[in-house]
Amino acid sequence: RRSDILMNIEEIRKLNDEELVKEQETLIRNIMENRFKHKSMQLSDTSQINKLRKDKAKILTVLNERKILKRIEQEEKDNENE
Repeated sequence: RRSDILMNIEEIRKLNDEELVKEQETLIRNIMENRFKHKSMQLSDTSQINKLRKDKAKILTVLNERKILKRIEQEEKDNENE
């Protein structure tokens, strides 16, 4: 995947949790690299940092949604067993 293109939410939702965590780590690394490039005047497209941050936020959103759904499913199972 090219890091200069925003991922859409459908692409992100197709990934499993492990892939999302790896993608998040890659994005964090790319954000840091771009910040260093920006400070040293080597980054021509400064909007790329914000695009990467938005992708990271989308990934975090999907991970949190999945965590909430798992919690709800577990609570429903617990309530059925009572």
